[in-house]
Amino acid sequence: MRHDSFASSVLFAALAAAGWLPWILLIGPIIGSEAARAFYLIGLSVLYVAIVSPRRRLTFVAAVGVIATTLAFVAHSTVELCISLAVLIGIVRSALLYRAKAARAVVTEMALLLGGLLFARHLAGPSLLSTAFAIWAFFLVQSVFFLIGGVRPQRSVGTHPDPFEEAYRRAVVLLERTEI
Repeated sequence: MRHDSFASSVLFAALAAAGWLPWILLIGPIIGSEAARAFYLIGLSVLYVAIVSPRRRLTFVAAVGVIATTLAFVAHSTVELCISLAVLIGIVRSALLYRAKAARAVVTEMALLLGGLLFARHLAGPSLLSTAFAIWAFFLVQSVFFLIGGVRPQRSVGTHPDPFEEAYRRAVVLLERTEI
């Protein structure tokens, strides 16, 4: 199954929500509920970027983790942290991972991130279960990204701009590898 698809993103939303209760019940008493919530949100953001990334690069995911952790130190509340992490996800997804026309990318990200945050806020509440529903809601809305047309993965560094030439280069590499 592809990781950068609607189905895998919906599955991620469900698993992210399901993981919240065990996380807060196990880690919350040790480091405090606010810190546990912040770590969980940071971890989810980094994991989401790693999963939807068409190319798996540990250094890229680590850089997103450092930025997300820095945002946690700068944010004064959970709301600020959620907004900051959502913006980080949007910037990374549309500026670095996938290509679309600039205006389209901005409108798409604004709609998805604002819609996800509003849906999550609508379901959020003081209980642990409502927080799980809010996490599910945000990432469920983010899944719609893969249903929108006109978005394709960024080209890897070192690929040829002409698709035919790139296919030819890959075929030559494959044939050279299988020669006896």
